[in-house]
Amino acid sequence: MDIVISNSGHARKPFLNKIRLVEGNIVDQEVDAVATVLPKNLEHIGSLNTALFNAAGSRLDEFILEHIYKPKVGDVYAVPGYNLKAGHVLIGIMPYFRTDFDKSDRHLTQCTRKIMELARTMGLRSIAFPPIAAGKKGYPKAKAARLIVQGIIDRLDPSFNEVRIVCPDRKTCMDFQHKLATVGWHA
Repeated sequence: MDIVISNSGHARKPFLNKIRLVEGNIVDQEVDAVATVLPKNLEHIGSLNTALFNAAGSRLDEFILEHIYKPKVGDVYAVPGYNLKAGHVLIGIMPYFRTDFDKSDRHLTQCTRKIMELARTMGLRSIAFPPIAAGKKGYPKAKAARLIVQGIIDRLDPSFNEVRIVCPDRKTCMDFQHKLATVGWHA
């Protein structure tokens, strides 16, 4: 048996070439599904969710209120995209961030993994992730980037054609690019 040691300094992660990093608006993505998170009370707070719900139209909110009953942290749901260019919205349920103790790394990574699993189970080929749970009251953007990237690569497999990370600005793109580079991804 031959032992091969890589000179690249990075562990080989299969399917990293399926990840695409783009700067843009999540509501403009033509993919099978877009991902987001909501707190247990299903309030669509924050600029990301406000933009998604406004673009999808009132039927999205109505569908969620009619079909999601007493969600628990860690649950993941697929709902129609309605007026979005994406066919579905995959929603992960996160705790409401009252304090820094509510921001366990495990919540965001697990939520990202479960969204990826749900997409695969549904036979979806393309999914777009914004910097979910990052920003003012969420995780610091660089930390969110690390946790989201980890969740994506943990569940990335050949069934996906593309997993798109959509960043609203250059700074956020740089955070994700840095985190992706540490796992061996190349643009």
